Amino acid sequence: MSYVGINFHGVGVPHVGVPAHEVPYWLGEARFAEVVGWIAAAQVQGRDVRVTFDDGNVSDLERAAPVLARHGVRATFFVLTGRLDDPRYLSRGQVRQLQALGHGIGLHGRDHLDWRGLDEAALAAETVGARAVLAEVAGVAIDEVAVPFGAYDRRVMARLKAAGFAAIHTSDGGPARDGALVRPRTSVRSDMDDAAVHAILAGRPSAARRLRRALSMWRRGGL
Repeated sequence: MSYVGINFHGVGVPHVGVPAHEVPYWLGEARFAEVVGWIAAAQVQGRDVRVTFDDGNVSDLERAAPVLARHGVRATFFVLTGRLDDPRYLSRGQVRQLQALGHGIGLHGRDHLDWRGLDEAALAAETVGARAVLAEVAGVAIDEVAVPFGAYDRRVMARLKAAGFAAIHTSDGGPARDGALVRPRTSVRSDMDDAAVHAILAGRPSAARRLRRALSMWRRGGL
């Protein structure tokens, strides 16, 4: 069975330190609430739409979680362990608060780096090492990972598979298969209009786009 993976980053005004290229991935609070309402409606209609968040911004708990609760939507939050307890990001206690609200926790790495350019020791620290830290914080095994920037190649994918992650989330867009190891998602951006968001929720990319995505994933080892 396939499902649609919808990914968010920050909610509200981006905090100091957010790089310019990441700012479009932050949604205003009103827009975020609107999109979550559409997701909830799609779920009520029987569509399998699943929600994730990357980067571990403190807005995940302070702004996003209350909206999700109002609409009865659960999410998985992918955390960067190198940012834990930075006031702009989730603290250890806030990670546990999200769990207590019924949300899942996954790994986004340690320092938000492009894993493709790292040597073996640095890549292990970003994945296996960071997973151990997050598992201690969350008190549960961490078996899902979201690749920073959606940037991966065959080497990165091989290391993640060897590390035993049960689900590897990418940013390739389009529907994902339930139970698959590699699971594409689509990130919602502030420059998307209503039609673009509804098209994502419908999970019906064109044949040409599906082919381009499949070829890209194959070249990089995502299939």
